[in-house]
Amino acid sequence: MPKDQTAPSTDDIAAQMEVLRSDVSALTRSVTDLAKDRAGKARDAAQDTVREQTQAMSDGAAQMTRQAEDAVRAQPLAATAVAAGLGFALGYLSNRR
Repeated sequence: MPKDQTAPSTDDIAAQMEVLRSDVSALTRSVTDLAKDRAGKARDAAQDTVREQTQAMSDGAAQMTRQAEDAVRAQPLAATAVAAGLGFALGYLSNRR
């Protein structure tokens, strides 16, 4: 060690360690806040996607219901025959044990 430099004292080292602890603590808080923010954004995006898909499924089901109603109105006799046939088939299958 050169003559003009002196070894740091124990108090100097302790002060530097305290600064280092403070810096690490601040960095940990920053990383935690960033992770929470990113997790919140990912959660919000997932919720938006679920809402959009649920709405699309609901719209599709409503459209299929309208189409079925229109088909029954257009051909009531055929719809009644199909319903009776399905009822007969399901009844037959449920009694076949």
